[in-house]
Amino acid sequence: MQQRHSYPKSFKAQVVQECLQPGASIASVALGHGINANLVRKWIPLYRDLGGKNLPAFIPLTLDPNAQTRADPTIKIDVPCGKGQLVVTWPINDPEGCARFVRGLTR
Repeated sequence: MQQRHSYPKSFKAQVVQECLQPGASIASVALGHGINANLVRKWIPLYRDLGGKNLPAFIPLTLDPNAQTRADPTIKIDVPCGKGQLVVTWPINDPEGCARFVRGLTR
């Protein structure tokens, strides 16, 4: 027979707060935390009535769809070349291409 889990009040409050967010489902929040949805349903009346006291703060985040995305990270290789240096910048998502390029330099 399995022993019952005892969850800290702060954890229960966090789970309830996640369930109260717009678009959240009790089942998905419970599943995300590995607990039974019926247990979460029992917690909601207990922690919703606190009126935000002792609950973690959640701030909705709105992203600008027109904002520029960051460029893909790159690999930077400094290769000594005579009296100077050759600097190679290569996209990190193409390691095979970078390896072929470096092998070509050493031939």
